[in-house]
Amino acid sequence: MPALPVAFLRHSLRGKITLGYYAVAASILVASLFFVGELRTLEARVVLGQRATDLFNTVLEIRRFERNYFLHHQAADLEENSAYLKLAQALLTENRADFSAIATEARMDELRARLNDYQRQMSAFAAADRPPLELEPRVRALGQELVAIAEDLAGSERRQIQTTLASFRTLLLGVILTMALLIVVIGRALSLRVVRPLKEMEASVAAISADRRESLSAPSNDREILSIIAAFNHMLKELDLRQKSLMRSERLASLGTMLSGVAHELNNPLSNISTSCQILQEEAGEGDVATQKMYLAQIDQQTERARIIVRSLLDFSRERAFRKETVLLKPLVAQTVGFVRGEVSAKSVVRLSIPDDLSVPADAQRLQQVFVNLIRNAMEGLGPQGRIDISAQVVQASEPPAGTALGEGCGMKGPMVEILVADNGPGIAPEILPRIFDPFFTTKDVGHGMGLGLFVVYEIVDEHGGCIAVQSVPGQGAAFCIRLPRENPDDQPATNARDDKGAQ
Repeated sequence: MPALPVAFLRHSLRGKITLGYYAVAASILVASLFFVGELRTLEARVVLGQRATDLFNTVLEIRRFERNYFLHHQAADLEENSAYLKLAQALLTENRADFSAIATEARMDELRARLNDYQRQMSAFAAADRPPLELEPRVRALGQELVAIAEDLAGSERRQIQTTLASFRTLLLGVILTMALLIVVIGRALSLRVVRPLKEMEASVAAISADRRESLSAPSNDREILSIIAAFNHMLKELDLRQKSLMRSERLASLGTMLSGVAHELNNPLSNISTSCQILQEEAGEGDVATQKMYLAQIDQQTERARIIVRSLLDFSRERAFRKETVLLKPLVAQTVGFVRGEVSAKSVVRLSIPDDLSVPADAQRLQQVFVNLIRNAMEGLGPQGRIDISAQVVQASEPPAGTALGEGCGMKGPMVEILVADNGPGIAPEILPRIFDPFFTTKDVGHGMGLGLFVVYEIVDEHGGCIAVQSVPGQGAAFCIRLPRENPDDQPATNARDDKGAQ
């Protein structure tokens, strides 16, 4: 297998996992080789034990045929005794190195000497017609010594095998514990190197979903992490561009609707200007100076009013970054009502109940977009006797507003500005109420709306850290409740970029 470059192992999740596998495999290989060596040692000990056992059994056979011969004096027993004697001597000669590992050389020499002495005494006993009485006890004594020495060798080797087995068990347990500890350490290292960056990415994604961050930062230099981060940030950028494009489209649609209201608003000052000019033309050189100055002042006033209306429309349509300022609510709402007044039925009414000094920190352009969409949404279902009530007040929030509530500010407590837009239209069906803030959801016919109006409302309210809720009873109208965080109005003076003259 080709060697992996160091950079790959250091800056790649795959490399780190591969390195972890290599470390575990190397540890298992080392442990396996160690166990193979120990097993060979144990096998050698077992072979030595078998040699000692064979010698002990051979000596026992020598004694057995010795007893038979002394009892029955049969030549066959003597031959068997002699054969086992030769076998014992052959075992000692052929396995000299093995027996040297079991006992000392002096002990083995003593055993050989006893075997040779036993063989001579046994041969002398068999050759004599009338063996001396002391010869048989001497042979028996030599046989007992042979049995004792052989038994001692076999017992010593058995004890060595038991010691080796005990040592092997201890080593096996130690190696298993060491391997387990090593695997835990490697797993922990992999967790720190691999899992922790993924956990940090998960936390970053959660922060992005909560609008606390706009992009992911790389928690490590691993190639896979960097690739995922780059792809995710690219996706976020594309989503942001598409969302801005959708909101721009919705604002342009609202702008087109507002043009009728703006035309109506411009018609009044233009009519006043035209009338004043006609009067001045008719009385040119005849009227008194004070009257002419009055008509000129009216022309100037109506011209300024028209300029403010056009400037407000331009401000609404201009693309700019989100910027909060302290905005007076009543003039802003009144101006918005003026823009969409052309869509209101002649017998319908829009009523405002907003304190003159009530302000809220907001982006005036985006907040006006909210009112445009909500008022238009209410107007679409109004009958000839329709009514839209727009009210605002400061409330001490302790729980989310009643109804289907959405937005970051639903869990906020303390002083908040609560804005209520209610109508007495047909209301919203219960089965579609939870979906009205979904993008592209609409109950209109094809070609009569993209289903983005209320979605844009939700996005703007959420962008301000606020909360929006809706309640509706079929046949009794619908009520949209907006809560926005409130700042102390004494912290900075209330300002408003728009004038309310155009909403009169």
